[in-house]
Amino acid sequence: MIFHDYIVVGAGPAGLQMSYLLESAGRDYLMLEGSERAGKFFTKFPRHRRLNSFNKRFNWFDEADFNMRFDWHSLLTHDFSFQFRPYSKDLFPLADKLAEYFADFSEHFALKVQYNTRVTYIDRDAETGNFILTTGDGTEYRCRKLMMATGPVKPNIPDIPGIEFATGYEDHETDLELYENKRVLIMGAGNSAFETANHLANAAAVVTIALGNSFMKHAWQTHYVGDVRSSGNALLDMTQLKMMHSMFGIIPTRITKQDDGVLRVYYREEFPHWTSPGVAEGWMPVDHVIRCTGWKYIDEAMYAPAICPQTVQHGKYPLMSSAWESTTPDLFILGAAMDGRNKRGPNTSIHGFRYAVRAVFNFTEQRYHSVPTPNQVFPLKTTEDLRTLGLSMIKRISISSGLYEGHSLMSDALVFDPEAGVARVFYEMPIDYFLENPYFTGKTVMLFTLEFGHHQFPGANPNVFVRRNDPERPGCVAHLHPVFRVYENGKFVKGRNIRSATTIRYDADSSSFEGDLSDEAPRNILLNFINEVANVTDEVFTQEHFHNTEDRGGFRELDPGEMLRNPGLPECGLVVGGPQVMDFDHLSQVSRREDGTIPPWQHCS
Repeated sequence: MIFHDYIVVGAGPAGLQMSYLLESAGRDYLMLEGSERAGKFFTKFPRHRRLNSFNKRFNWFDEADFNMRFDWHSLLTHDFSFQFRPYSKDLFPLADKLAEYFADFSEHFALKVQYNTRVTYIDRDAETGNFILTTGDGTEYRCRKLMMATGPVKPNIPDIPGIEFATGYEDHETDLELYENKRVLIMGAGNSAFETANHLANAAAVVTIALGNSFMKHAWQTHYVGDVRSSGNALLDMTQLKMMHSMFGIIPTRITKQDDGVLRVYYREEFPHWTSPGVAEGWMPVDHVIRCTGWKYIDEAMYAPAICPQTVQHGKYPLMSSAWESTTPDLFILGAAMDGRNKRGPNTSIHGFRYAVRAVFNFTEQRYHSVPTPNQVFPLKTTEDLRTLGLSMIKRISISSGLYEGHSLMSDALVFDPEAGVARVFYEMPIDYFLENPYFTGKTVMLFTLEFGHHQFPGANPNVFVRRNDPERPGCVAHLHPVFRVYENGKFVKGRNIRSATTIRYDADSSSFEGDLSDEAPRNILLNFINEVANVTDEVFTQEHFHNTEDRGGFRELDPGEMLRNPGLPECGLVVGGPQVMDFDHLSQVSRREDGTIPPWQHCS
């Protein structure tokens, strides 16, 4: 029997991220990896080898944290010292380069990992509370805290007769010669389906994507990286430009195989929009069926029944707390599975979950080792104190990659202590953590987030937001922007927001990008809002939206008789003088549990 305080299962990006943090803190841990190397997943996936994650290397500003906003591959280190940038100059790199980076990361930081050690069963000692992990060769490992970073553990296979005649995304043949002049049906509506279709369009006669009873979602519309990306997606053009490929809202119900080897895909199609609503049923002949229907992130057979985490979404994800702890105490979920907590959120990919993993680490440091959540104390008695605090928070909003990539999920919290004349800023934890933790719910707290606001413009296409927001209705901001909310004793009191910006920066360095706007206004909005709570000065800081000078330009109202042409700009639902910032949207979508915790929620963007 081998014991460690922590065991991390899986040496993919999430396991490596957690192991780096545990190593840096000097904790007793071991990472177990079933294959022979770190980052093994990326030696096979995506199947067609080109990533759709961004490697934008040049972003004008020099701050390392700011540049991590546009680097979707690097893992977090304390000094940003080991980044993906030297491995590829491509905007969309090859997956082999990412696998190489992860292997080098593990070796560079001498992470404690044991390869070729596949965990096959997990139980728990009822007396000690220690987890018992059994590996394929019968070796037993024990730990007090268990971090599951196993990624997708098995494909999500539709339960229809004849599904065995379909091949899976995970193992379908990629040699194009096999598909020349063939008819291919692809089951699925996500990136793997369109990645596969794009590849096969080079050879197949007809590619049909069976979307099921739903519409395809574009990432540029939803701001969710798990939806269909536009990068390299030629099939969308080929469908609309009459190249015989197509997308249909059909639901495959059965697959059979004819004597000549041709497959019959039986389907159901619904017509709720017809004058006489109804359903059509039929079949189509195809040569290949490929299922691209996603993954599951938990394998119930791997756990003893008494400690198997509860699941949601038909077993796809484990049920998790705001700190991504499963329903089995001391068992935490890391990686893309974290997205199940905040469905359709930023944690489906590395650039999102690396910050969530760090939040789990900070949570466990506080719980198990009494290490305070990262924070900083600011005096707040004078106007100068107010300026120092406000400018610090503006700088934080301007360069933080964690708030940027964890939009609408991760938050900083400013806790007011008027008796001591100080404010304490807690950095980068989940919104729900701050709204549930008794330390915060018993105080006056201001939460800082970055959020999209497209929901204020019902039905609007994101590409029509080509003009700036209305300063008389400041809540009418579509693109990413800072939002501040005040809570007293856990209850929402009021909120304020700042306009969007090209760079999502609001410090003095941002002024060169939007020359007609006053770069002081966003900072002063925050100063005034903090002062509404702290009451340290009678001074009111100017919030003039534009410079309005001959040198810098600005805004003017229309001259008599002057006309403007509206090309179809979106209409905001907020009214002048009405509330511009409300409580978090996800809190209106769910009811708190009896213990005050917030259940999983649909991401608001």
